[in-house]
Formats: sequence, structure tokens, C-alpha cells
Amino acid sequence: MSRLAELGLSGYEEQCYRALLARGPSTARAVSDASGVPMGRVYDVLNGLAARDLVETRPGEPTRYCAVDPETAADRLLAERKRELAEQTDRYERLAAALGDELAAVPPTESRFWTAPLGSETAVSLTRQVFEDASDEVRSAMSRPYVGAPWDRYDAEIAAFDETLPTEQSVRVLVAAPVLDTVPAAVRDAYLDREAVSLRVTTALAATFDIVDDDRVYLHVPHPLDEGERLGAVELRDDALLARLQDRFERAWERAETLSALR
Repeated sequence: MSRLAELGLSGYEEQCYRALLARGPSTARAVSDASGVPMGRVYDVLNGLAARDLVETRPGEPTRYCAVDPETAADRLLAERKRELAEQTDRYERLAAALGDELAAVPPTESRFWTAPLGSETAVSLTRQVFEDASDEVRSAMSRPYVGAPWDRYDAEIAAFDETLPTEQSVRVLVAAPVLDTVPAAVRDAYLDREAVSLRVTTALAATFDIVDDDRVYLHVPHPLDEGERLGAVELRDDALLARLQDRFERAWERAETLSALR
């Protein structure tokens, strides 16, 4: 790339300008012949150079064109490039400022994942953690993968739930109706008069999750290849997802039935 091209001249513009420097004042036809720029383009190119004050026109029939001296041309081209760079710098600074505001408005999502099959030690530990960490309220939805899972596969989790159940915090549990099919009658009856937990039965939820203190959610991930088994659980601090699950839980809670109503 030539220096004139680096300073902003196109190939045809450079050819015309150099031809005028070599020939002096010339008609468009003469410039076309000397530069090799097609006659159908040469007027546009010369008028473009004139608009940038790199070529002067001399009235007459026909009009003649004259190149400004190289030092003046270089100064004017440099000034053009500086203006362009200043405009680009200003544009990028505005973009960066807008991007900063945009990204600041979206807090990053925090997450952790545990592989936690039903009834495993990890699952039992997570059950304890959910309720031990709560300072205000826990809202739990219990559906897949518990639906269809044998009771003895996850009874250790329910035992941990009973042991860790807080007495000062609010605990509400929505259980999908099919889950009760495998829960022993004695266990169901034991929750009829539990003051520490409010339990209702629903058909409106297909996911299992725990919302803790309106701050975070533990989302249970069913195993994709084993019905009635859990792959793991993920803890998320995502305001958008949290708001959606809260809304889904509350709407299902309003329509759900108490455990005693199903006896």
C-alpha cells in the first residue's frame, strides 16, 4: 500500500493526483489518458479530489484541473485522518460507556453443581445445607425425579429433612401428587400435624427445586437416562430465574390442596 493510500486516497484518486502533478493543469480527458482512469469515472474522481481541496479547478471550456502541491496535500490528508480518528475514538468511548452501564445492570449468575443421586451422601448433605442456610423462608417443590422413584431410594433425604427442619423459619413444601403413591402411609400421616412445615399437594409442577430466602435456588436435575433418578443439583443465584420460580410456586400453592383434604 502506498503512502497516499494509507493517508486515505483510493487507487483512482492517487492515479489522477499523480497524473496532475506530472502534467500540470489538465482537462479530464487528458487526466484519463495519462492516469488510465476510465473516462466514465474520471469526473467523479476529480470532483471528489476537488471537494477535499487536493485539486483546484480552473474555469473554462473545457474545465482544467490542477493538483495542489504535495506538502499541502499531505497536510490536508493528515488532517482528514486525524478527524476520522478523533470521531472513531469518541464513538468507541461512547460505546464502551454504554456497554459498561449495560453489563452493570445484569449481575453475573453464580452457580455450583453437585452430582447427587437420590439418597446419596451428597444428596443428604445438600438437604441439610438447604435448611441450615435458611434465615427466613424455604419454599420447596418436590416432583421429578421423585415421581416414580421407590421410597427406599430417597428416604434418607426425608430423614435429613426431618432432622434439620427449622423451627423459626417458614417452610412450605409443594409435593406432586404422584410422589405420594410411593410414600408409606405412616410417613404421610406424620406430616398432617407438623407445625414446622406447611405441606400441600399439586398437579401443577413438574420440576423439583428449593427457593431459599428469596436469594438463591437449588434446582434438581433429573437423570436423562434413568427415570426416577437424579443426576445432580445446581445452586443458582440468578434473579430472573428466581423470580420465575417464585411466581410458579405461588400460583401452584394457591391452587394446591392440603394433605388432610386428600385423606
